[in-house]
Amino acid sequence: MPLYYFDFHDGHRHCFDDDGQEFPDITAARDEAIDALFDVARDRRRAGDRSDCISSVSDESGRIVFRARLSLTPEWMT
Repeated sequence: MPLYYFDFHDGHRHCFDDDGQEFPDITAARDEAIDALFDVARDRRRAGDRSDCISSVSDESGRIVFRARLSLTPEWMT
């Protein structure tokens, strides 16, 4: 099975995947990246500031094959 690497950035932290994970195809890796992106955003939400959380998936050659961005914009309505 192909090996994919997942990197995340939440506007303050950058997490790099040095080990990778095996998935049957890029679609399965994409689904994992999106699920993990929600977890990263959930942790970031506690800070309360606007942020963009970004998930990147690279293949074994180091080429980015998928990227997703989740924007969080908290607003007070007064």
